Amino acid sequence: GLWREREKMQRLKKVAFLTINDIWFDSELYEISNSSIVALHTNDELGKESYNFRLITQTFLLNISEDIDKIFAKFDYKSARYAINKAIREGVVVKKAIEKKELEQYMEFQKTFCKEKGIPVLGEEELENLTCYYAVTKENEYLGGCAFVESSDRKTVRYKYGATLHKLNANEIILWEAIKDYHKAGFSFFDFGGCVYTEDKESYYYRHYHFKKKFGGDLIDSYTYFKFRGIYRMFYYVFELIVKLLFKGDVNGFVNWLNQKGMLK
Repeated sequence: GLWREREKMQRLKKVAFLTINDIWFDSELYEISNSSIVALHTNDELGKESYNFRLITQTFLLNISEDIDKIFAKFDYKSARYAINKAIREGVVVKKAIEKKELEQYMEFQKTFCKEKGIPVLGEEELENLTCYYAVTKENEYLGGCAFVESSDRKTVRYKYGATLHKLNANEIILWEAIKDYHKAGFSFFDFGGCVYTEDKESYYYRHYHFKKKFGGDLIDSYTYFKFRGIYRMFYYVFELIVKLLFKGDVNGFVNWLNQKGMLK
């Protein structure tokens, strides 16, 4: 029922020796949590009484409640619409991962991809609360997949994990097919999963930013709120100092470093 859907919005996340009750979108679950450390990821702004501190990042948010043709028309012509149509012409097929063997195949591909890139690996327990799509060629070659987290009120879906061969425009067509499905299901917003604005063409974030930008969403602030109880409040100050001094304020870089050191689970 509804409560089961809401329970899918949270999980226990390990960061070094700390355990965080990590919640997506559901501010009520965040407010009633009794955990020593609780985090809420949302695009909504909360009052200062609701958190000890917050991280402000950015994301592209696409309104998918409009006519589907209008949504597609917002995409950049060459890098998105043309790429999607080319993938269709070349016989790329997108499927939702439902069967156990499909989910296992996605997990194996995703693990390999993340280890090569040095980015956080999707855990099997988290996969149970996500919706996955994958793409194959007409010869059934596996091109990769994407995983999405859906808000319990069924208004917003967020692109959370992606792992592809960067071949035959697999990323573009997977996202398009997912957008069409969520539009049909009555969702209002498609969140492209965060970005870091930069015009430094040598930066990884430049390619990442422009890939998401081409789908026509609005660039908005996105928030992660934290509440600490008791002695755990000291860990925020340690975290803030480490990120500022050693990672030049790059929170994503710090998270990737934790993952590479095996401290993020």
